[in-house]
Amino acid sequence: MTKPWVLKKENIKKLWILLYVFLLFLMLIQFIFPIYGHFSIEGWLAFGAWFGFLSCVVMVVIAKILGVLVKREDSYYEKNSKK
Repeated sequence: MTKPWVLKKENIKKLWILLYVFLLFLMLIQFIFPIYGHFSIEGWLAFGAWFGFLSCVVMVVIAKILGVLVKREDSYYEKNSKK
C-alpha cells in the first residue's frame, strides 16, 4: 500500500512552504483591508492569530494544573467498590 500524498517526504516541505505563504498573504491582506474592531487592540497586525495562540497556551496550562489538582490513583474506584 502506498502512502497518501500528504505523508510523502517530498510533499511535506511543499506543504510547509504553502502554509507560510498563505499565512503571510493573510497578514498582508490586513494592510489592504484594515480591521476596525470594538477595541483598538483588535486593529493590531495579526491580532487574531496572537490572541488565538495565547488563548490555546492558557487553556493547556489550565488543563495541566487541573490534571494535577484532580488526579486520583489508578485504583481509586476499585477500593470503594463492594464485591
